[in-house]
Amino acid sequence: MSDTTPDLTVVLTTAASFDNLWRTLAAVASQTIAERIEVLILVPQDDVSERGAPLLARFQSWRVVECGPIDNVDHSAAKGLLMAAAPVCASIEDHAFPDPEWGARILEAFEHDCVAAGSCMENANPKAGLSWSNMLIAYGQWSPTTPAGPTDWVALHNGTYRRAALEPYGEELWQLFNRESEILVKLRDGGGAFRFVPDARIRHLNPSSLASTAKLRFDAGRLYAANRARDEGWSLIKRIAYVGLGPVIPLLRYVRMRKELLGGDTGRSEAKLGPFLLLGLIFDAAGQMAGFAAGPGGARGRLAVFEMDRIDHLNASDRGIFASVP
Repeated sequence: MSDTTPDLTVVLTTAASFDNLWRTLAAVASQTIAERIEVLILVPQDDVSERGAPLLARFQSWRVVECGPIDNVDHSAAKGLLMAAAPVCASIEDHAFPDPEWGARILEAFEHDCVAAGSCMENANPKAGLSWSNMLIAYGQWSPTTPAGPTDWVALHNGTYRRAALEPYGEELWQLFNRESEILVKLRDGGGAFRFVPDARIRHLNPSSLASTAKLRFDAGRLYAANRARDEGWSLIKRIAYVGLGPVIPLLRYVRMRKELLGGDTGRSEAKLGPFLLLGLIFDAAGQMAGFAAGPGGARGRLAVFEMDRIDHLNASDRGIFASVP
């Protein structure tokens, strides 16, 4: 361990074991600035320190925190961010793999006046069509073709933050790290600036099985719709009207999104990926119809645990690739 202050703290959280985490830890250990990084690992039980020793030795410092059972990785990650020793801190999912230059590039963003920075998200399992559906819907706007610089929004997951901007929230912070990204809303509404860094690249492992894609997109759509109707004070008549429009929503969204996400400078084939994107939007629209009609139901709870074991949400081919442990 070093007595100096790290420049960047990377918080890694897994609800399972080191087997789920090793690929992400290896990617962080491969950073060109690993000697400037503190790694903070939150796990139910420490099976990391000994098995991960060769990787951990590359960092400026590291800590393993035993949390006991973790029932919400976002909440645990938020608590980890408050424990960071560095002025800049990032939370990286156990199914996300930063490229070697990611750390150096993301730190450059904080030379500007910003409270949060978003990375360029790329597909870690691009052979599966459904992985593209989930990738494009969740992260498509943060692609290599998106211009660098100030932006009005960044992704909560795999985000990087100025620690001083998070500290005022104290014990409330873990509650604000949720599917609704409440912490980002508060940071933005409080005058904080965001930046997008296309050269800071992270490969993200996306659900690729049909069942998991349907569940994820339905619940995400349902929670979004229920929150929108609640926050905007929609009347019963308006909610019924949107339920009636549900069948055309996927097509309207596809037409709006296709130019930004497919073809042209993106290098993505609309002929190959378009049908999968449309299918994901259909599942999402079905969820929205349920949300407008009957509220969130159990969607929030199901989404809270969806991120816990990505292997369970992969198709057979992807599972064979990503389930292997050295």
